Amino acid sequence: MKATLSPTSVADFCQDLIANKITVNRDYQRDDRVWSSYVKSYFVESILLEYPIPKIFLYVRYNLKTRTSTKEIVDGQQRSQALRLFYENKMRISTKVETEELRGKRYKDLDDRLQGVFLSYSLAIDEFTGVTEDEIRESFARMNVHNATLNSEELRNAKFQGPFKIFIFRMTRAFRELMLDAGIISRRDVIRMADTRLISDIVHIIQKGFFTTRPPDIDSLYREFNTDFPSEESLEKTLRSSFIYWHENKLVEFRRFSSKHVFYTLLCAVAERTHPGLVVQHMSADQRAIYEKIMGTHVTLDQLDASLRSEISTEDGDEDVGALTPDPSLSEFVAACAEKTNVAHQKLIRFSYFSSALQEYDSAIS
Repeated sequence: MKATLSPTSVADFCQDLIANKITVNRDYQRDDRVWSSYVKSYFVESILLEYPIPKIFLYVRYNLKTRTSTKEIVDGQQRSQALRLFYENKMRISTKVETEELRGKRYKDLDDRLQGVFLSYSLAIDEFTGVTEDEIRESFARMNVHNATLNSEELRNAKFQGPFKIFIFRMTRAFRELMLDAGIISRRDVIRMADTRLISDIVHIIQKGFFTTRPPDIDSLYREFNTDFPSEESLEKTLRSSFIYWHENKLVEFRRFSSKHVFYTLLCAVAERTHPGLVVQHMSADQRAIYEKIMGTHVTLDQLDASLRSEISTEDGDEDVGALTPDPSLSEFVAACAEKTNVAHQKLIRFSYFSSALQEYDSAIS
């Protein structure tokens, strides 16, 4: 069987939707309410910014008696609904989208240039013609077989469509280049969405405290805020100020802190330093005792950096590493950076040592 690529402008596609030349096949599609208004806005914003979007698949049915055809949406109902609502001025773009000039706008509120961009945007559409529904289902099954197995982050992205997911995407995009430049993430990490997991780990600690986290635990965070995310504004300010502190105070130069699991606890320590009580408030009594004990060590960032460098083989290119003597008092920190990285206790240890070092750092520069 063959699907024919039939690129169509948004204007023509929406006119066909209104005229019922393109309809929804409920056997394939989910409930209309799956996409929130926030996600619809994010999608329309992507169109107006001329980003590529996934293909829409249509099934062409012919009526031999009337010699007419109709097209059923096999895949793409949510996208189609968002396009039509905006086209008909029945939807405003959310005030939370990144592009300021689009916030709160309906189609009729856009300037001529943006209206033209929207109407002329070419949708990638594949049309199935002269095939049975069984063949269509088989086609999708085969496409899924050939796709790479989705990791936890990719599955999470497919499953959740609410404001929390969009928030994580927005924050990831805001800090991605900084993290790439610092060697915290790689281009492959971006492709497989490991960068969104890193931001999710930071948010999980800020929102929940120190727990051992596995994919279902991160899913739970997405699920909790999938329809309502009241702390979004304050959390965004916290993340932005923390990344600014990390960058402007040159913490990025401590390359031994660039492993993902080490970095996200460092950034949480920065968040606690700039917003006292933010993370500590979630600690249990036992965790607070460990934290306060480590806070009394008065360790420095240089010492923490040296303790990690002393563990690195000279084969990695550190010519001075042989001259470093591991500090036995920091063995707990070193172990926490190397072992069981998603375990609550290890995260607490890293966070506590970083918090102590940032306290000394702030004292030194003030």
